[in-house]
Amino acid sequence: MYRLLVMYHQPADTAAFDKHYYNVHLPLAAKIPNTRTLSVSKTGLDKLTNNDNYYLIAQMEWDSKDAMTKALQTPEGIASHDDFVAFAGDRVTMIGYEVSAVEPGSGA
Repeated sequence: MYRLLVMYHQPADTAAFDKHYYNVHLPLAAKIPNTRTLSVSKTGLDKLTNNDNYYLIAQMEWDSKDAMTKALQTPEGIASHDDFVAFAGDRVTMIGYEVSAVEPGSGA
């Protein structure tokens, strides 16, 4: 499994960000083929660190890094990417990584 974590920094205008993200960008991202999961969380203030650098975190998963790469090269992936660049710009941090499942209680 390959996961892409997209962490959006605090926008200048949260209402405008939310309107665009939920009405335009998220529907585009939801059309990217072969995506296993797509989830979104608003972060709020991290009470452990008193940090509010991130406004929203999106997580997407594919079967592999190669599957993600191919999916993002489709017309749907390109449309989502182009919109992402237009509205998020440099106010985002992305991390991609392999995910390995560990059975809870297995001692691994």
